[in-house]
Amino acid sequence: MSRRDRSKLNKAFGVLPDPVTKEEIDLNLYGDIAALDEQRRDAIPIDIFTIYPDIAQPRRIIPTEIRHVWMGDPEDIPVLFEAWFAAITRERYARLRDLSDSEREARSYFDLGAYLEGTYLGGSSGEDDELEPLVEPGPLETSFRLIVDLAATIRAEGLINPITVAHAGADYRLETGERRWLAYHLLHAYFDGTDNRPNEQDQWRKIPAYTVDQASVWRMAHENNVRDDLNAIGKARQFALLLMNIYTRRGVKFVPFEEMVEPGGCDRPFYAQVADGGQFPMPRGNTEKLLNAMGFTSKSQLREHRSLLSLPDEVWQWADDLGWAQYRIREMQKRADRDPERLVEIARREAFKDGLSVGTPTLTHIPKRVAPSPPLLDASPERRGKILISREDRARIRQLMLLRSGVGQVDELTKQAIRDEIAVARRWLKQLEQALDSGQP
Repeated sequence: MSRRDRSKLNKAFGVLPDPVTKEEIDLNLYGDIAALDEQRRDAIPIDIFTIYPDIAQPRRIIPTEIRHVWMGDPEDIPVLFEAWFAAITRERYARLRDLSDSEREARSYFDLGAYLEGTYLGGSSGEDDELEPLVEPGPLETSFRLIVDLAATIRAEGLINPITVAHAGADYRLETGERRWLAYHLLHAYFDGTDNRPNEQDQWRKIPAYTVDQASVWRMAHENNVRDDLNAIGKARQFALLLMNIYTRRGVKFVPFEEMVEPGGCDRPFYAQVADGGQFPMPRGNTEKLLNAMGFTSKSQLREHRSLLSLPDEVWQWADDLGWAQYRIREMQKRADRDPERLVEIARREAFKDGLSVGTPTLTHIPKRVAPSPPLLDASPERRGKILISREDRARIRQLMLLRSGVGQVDELTKQAIRDEIAVARRWLKQLEQALDSGQP
């Protein structure tokens, strides 16, 4: 606007305020989120094997059935993919009930290379068309295909939106972009130069990433809302993390995730620490901030998603794996008439209808093309008798597993604390050896 035009308007309506900048709008709308975004630096290539996932983040890319095989170490992601691939083969086989065993085995194979190379259902031979499954993909395949399709797109067109990571010592913790990070790992693992495949590992070893000094649940929530693809359970997790962050700033201490959640176990108990609205009411002056961060328009939406934190563990996991909407879960709760056991049975039937295998697989004809995942050991001798190590001690030993060779540079007080933790690990190993030698249950 010219000075002359502004002068005319000033005379008619009084002095106009200075133009509002985009940064000022963001600050008013999002508060801390806009300020945290200023920490971002230009995207730089970062080694994918130095980036560790955030185990408490709202979105779960990896299905529950697969998650238990992976402890979060980037070096072990090929093991994760192998287990996922094998589970997809079993899932396809189970869904092709009306075919002979040989036909089921042939159609159960997931042609990963054809997907990644962009030739699936488009090859000149037409052979892929003949082996197209006769049923819709199941939940395990659908979740895997999201990574595979993204990997194929990245390989063809490049990565448009860098991930965001926070410094974690010499390594990094993933803040946003787990699916993109997994897609890079998939490309790195597959295009390794073997079996006549091109060797592109140098190309996929590093991923463009924005770095921040400190991870923020508020920035993560903002980016999740921009994408708008969190399911109801993901939104419940996000709400819990934001509320816990507010109360943590006020001096409340919550039990850390790794101390409450067994590897591969249900993570609901961690977020349920703020399930009680009486104990943790909406903090005064923060409701609007929570609504903006969650992308909600009313307090009732906050209450509805907080209520999900009290679901039975089984229902929580099925709802997450199958992406159930909040209204669908609410309808199941109404049918169950507040009876948790009845809710589990209703949800179990709904999960079966949606194609999810709930419980231990009972297939006797597993396709031989891919080795099945390790069997569950619940009924074998090594899973009977008393537990030799407490949950607290397991959490302490897991912390030892995260230490690296630079531990020798810490101060003496920290060294003594680590030695104490090592003593706990030694005590458990001794108990385990004694149990092996005793031969007693």
